[in-house]
Amino acid sequence: MAALALLGGIYFIIAGIIGKGKAFTSKMGTPLTGKEFKAVKYTYIAVGVLLLIVAAVSAVQLLE
Repeated sequence: MAALALLGGIYFIIAGIIGKGKAFTSKMGTPLTGKEFKAVKYTYIAVGVLLLIVAAVSAVQLLE
């Protein structure tokens, strides 16, 4: 569980920083506007940080 959360957290943070992927386009396939792009970017980074926290807690519980 810790490894999957770690990998997922790293993926979400990198995807949020790079700004590429399916989540950064609208349903019609056009790029998002500036405000929508920022919202998706911050959401990706926030989810990545939360997954890193989950990975840390899970690793601590595993090692106890």
